Amino acid sequence: MAALAACEPTAPAAGTDGTGFEGGIPFGTYTVVGFGKEAVPTRDATIRLTQNAFSGNGPCNTFSGVNAAALPNFQVTTMNWTDNPCGHKGFEGRFINAITQATLVQWEGGVLKIQSPLGWITAERSGN
Repeated sequence: MAALAACEPTAPAAGTDGTGFEGGIPFGTYTVVGFGKEAVPTRDATIRLTQNAFSGNGPCNTFSGVNAAALPNFQVTTMNWTDNPCGHKGFEGRFINAITQATLVQWEGGVLKIQSPLGWITAERSGN
């Protein structure tokens, strides 16, 4: 029996697995479809939620960080991003800044909503 247990895969480290839930929020990757009153028709921004961490991209840059709160609460303690030149700098800069200041995540009717003082980010599930 011990030999079989040794063959089982080990649990992924915190922040690496895109499956499961915390506080009613499904982990995984989401495509941003709205920000504040603005639609995001190009759908070229994502956010990935995992245990105690998040990552994603805007049209030109990537980001990753640590969420110090248990979902549905959100408290960024560390966040890093690339700084590539971008024609979408207006949207992308506001989007990354909004994530930095986010305080709450909601899951309603199959839609992820992230609350920030800069506006709600609305996203649809697009993968693990």
